[in-house]
Amino acid sequence: MTQATINPYTQAILNCLEQFKDMETEPDLDEPTCQFLTNMIQGRFVKYLATRMAEFYEIDDQDLENKLMMTLMSILSNKFFSVFREKVNRNRNIVYKIAKRIVYSETQGEINPHASDRLYIWISRKYFDYMNFDIILKWISTNSEIEKIIFLSNINKKITNRSLIKALHYIIQSDDDGITPIIFGRYLFKNKIDRLNDIIRTGEWRLEAGYVQERYAKLITWRQYMDKIA
Repeated sequence: MTQATINPYTQAILNCLEQFKDMETEPDLDEPTCQFLTNMIQGRFVKYLATRMAEFYEIDDQDLENKLMMTLMSILSNKFFSVFREKVNRNRNIVYKIAKRIVYSETQGEINPHASDRLYIWISRKYFDYMNFDIILKWISTNSEIEKIIFLSNINKKITNRSLIKALHYIIQSDDDGITPIIFGRYLFKNKIDRLNDIIRTGEWRLEAGYVQERYAKLITWRQYMDKIA
C-alpha cells in the first residue's frame, strides 16, 4: 500500500508517530498527543466498521456511505469507548502501542479484508472489552438510522423513478420511529414498485404506518430506550 492510499485516520496517526521515529524506547506521551491518538484510533475503528457494513449491505452510494460513517460516529459515542478511555487514563502508552500496530498493519503488513478483520477484532477485544464482535455488528444494524441508510441504498438500486425515489427519501428521513423500512420493504422485496408508487402518491402508506406503529410499539419503545443508553 502506498502512502497516497492510506486511510486518512491512519495517515494522521502515522504523521503523529513521526516525531518518535528515532526513539529507542516508548515515549512518554503528553496529554494533547495522547488525546489526538485516542481520537484517531476511535475514528479509524469506526471507519473500519462503516467500510465493513457498506460492503456487507452493498452500499455503493458515496453520500450514503458518508452518512453511514457519521451515524456510526454518533451512536458509537463515548459510552461505547468508555472502557478504552479508562484504560488510556491509567496508561497513556497503550494508544502508542495500538497506533504503531495500526500503522504497521496498514502500511507494511498484509492488506486484505481478512487482515483488517483480525486487526480490529483484536483491538475491540483487547482494548474496548467487546469480546463478541458479531454482537456489536448486530446491535449496530438494528439502529433505526442505520436501517434507513441500508434501505435507502436498496431504493437507489431497485427504483428508477426519480420522483418516487425523492419522495421515499423525504418520508424515510422524516421518520423518527424507523418504521418506514418495514412498510415499504415488503413492496420493494416483492418488486411491487407500481403499487409502492400508488400508496406514496395517494398517501395510503400513512394508514399502513398507523397499523405498523401499533403492531411494533414494543420494538419502537425498545429502540428509543437503546438510543438513550447508547
